[in-house]
Amino acid sequence: MTEIKSELLTLLRRHDLLRAALFAGQVQNPVFNDSSYVERVLEMAARVWHRAARFKYDPVKKAEAINHVIYKIAGLQGKSDKHKQVIDDPNRYYLHCVMDNKIGSSLTLTMLYAIMAEQVGIDYEVLALPSYYLIRLKGVSEEIYIDPFEGGKFWGQEDFQKKFRSAMNRNRILSTNLFERINSQQLVARLIQQLKHIYILKGNAVEALRAVELLTCIFPESPELTRDRGILYCEMEYFTKAMTDLKSYLKSRPTADDVNEIKKLTTMLKGYREIVN
Repeated sequence: MTEIKSELLTLLRRHDLLRAALFAGQVQNPVFNDSSYVERVLEMAARVWHRAARFKYDPVKKAEAINHVIYKIAGLQGKSDKHKQVIDDPNRYYLHCVMDNKIGSSLTLTMLYAIMAEQVGIDYEVLALPSYYLIRLKGVSEEIYIDPFEGGKFWGQEDFQKKFRSAMNRNRILSTNLFERINSQQLVARLIQQLKHIYILKGNAVEALRAVELLTCIFPESPELTRDRGILYCEMEYFTKAMTDLKSYLKSRPTADDVNEIKKLTTMLKGYREIVN
């Protein structure tokens, strides 16, 4: 696992969003090979270049070309009448599964859109809202937002405010300063965190643990990840490792809201170890 974590860190330092996004496939399958999917994405980017060749300095035309390639040629979908939105389906978050199954989450489709934008030289930023992501074009005369989950739909500033005022639970005109701007590393971290949550909810401790291990290389000082890993070790009956992690968490977060629950768990682990020994 140490070698895998080191590889992910290298990709993040290189700002290689394509391979870092595909690297999350290691959560599902530790021997996952992303080579064919890297080639497929680069082929899609080449199609965009070809389609937008006459508009080298026009980010809107390039975005329209991305829309054509992702949604028309590749046939990818997000919000759709054909597919019910299932937030706990891990296949909608793995980029390679999205490319195979043609259906993805807002997060994964936004990551793919950002990858394509980087490949064809579009200046952009990713905006994060609750459970939703948008691309904002930079270097354009008017505010333009792109919704990768809705087929790459373009939004102006007024439409953007109307659409997402309810999402932010506010009754006044919004400023984009209220939205979180996230970089490539944060996108990858959110993807892996989402996979962790899904697998914990499903009771898949092995996959959840792999996700936690990858997150620890991005956030090495996070006591919460140490706690999560300890709980997963406990479920997998690695009791010594579980005790070590949970004690570390209690030391780092002595006043956390869940201290009493974690103390009860460590007491249970101590009692179990005494019985076994």
